[in-house]
Amino acid sequence: MVLIYEFVDGEDPTSLSQILWKYGIAHRIMQANGHDQLWLVKPSQSHDAMEILKSWLADPNLDTSNVRPTRQRSSLSSLVSSWHRSPMTLVFLALTFLVALVTGLGDYLDVVSWFTITSFDIVGNRIRFLPIEQVWQQGEYWRLLTPTFLHFGAAHLIFNSLWVWDIGRRLERLIGSVGWLIFALVVSIVSNVGQFLINGYPLFGGLSGLVYGLVGFAWLVSILVPSWPTLISKPLMVFFAAWLALGYTDVLATLGLGNMANEAHLLGLTSGLVLAALYAGYRRLIKHL
Repeated sequence: MVLIYEFVDGEDPTSLSQILWKYGIAHRIMQANGHDQLWLVKPSQSHDAMEILKSWLADPNLDTSNVRPTRQRSSLSSLVSSWHRSPMTLVFLALTFLVALVTGLGDYLDVVSWFTITSFDIVGNRIRFLPIEQVWQQGEYWRLLTPTFLHFGAAHLIFNSLWVWDIGRRLERLIGSVGWLIFALVVSIVSNVGQFLINGYPLFGGLSGLVYGLVGFAWLVSILVPSWPTLISKPLMVFFAAWLALGYTDVLATLGLGNMANEAHLLGLTSGLVLAALYAGYRRLIKHL
């Protein structure tokens, strides 16, 4: 969300709020420092909101029919003009598509070995991989992260990328690019390391752990911090929980969707929830200092 106005003593925000809702501008009126504040849920609506605010300041009793905000820009032009507001989300997606290209979506196993959590060799019809301790000994710490960018199939890539873009870019605007990067690194590494330690097999990958981390974080923070916008609805959270549970059955494999990296999904969700609780606690601490 973005703060666009703090009301002075004697100003009643009720009529302004009614006008904003009339034009579909999502917002919240919150109190801080003894004053009402106007926060926009979607920063892309700032231009129209400011036009309405200027008219309202000139005449708090103005007729809402006289307010004519300009038309919203097209989704494409809005995307092009706002790309720089979610740079870390775009970097993660760009790396994902680059890795998908050079690995042939998992078909080129010799290249895939560059990105798995431990390197491996194919000997006859067997895969021989190194223990994770050797990753530390050889200083290949980047392998703790790179499985996140591996995908095995177009549907796998598209599904994960769309969710990272949809939730990740909005979350990045709320917690900042540095905060988002730290969050993504922690969730991805926890998911990857946990998946390998529990499953013991290095041929896994995908943004799914990060997706579940984003979902868990966005859902819980909106509960713990009332001023936060709702990015994850209850039905959507139920869908992700059901999909997670489904991964532990044979249903997906029967449908030809292959085996899921269930531990990475669960650990991604768990780490996202933990980070959400820590973030909410940090906000409360800052507020009371």
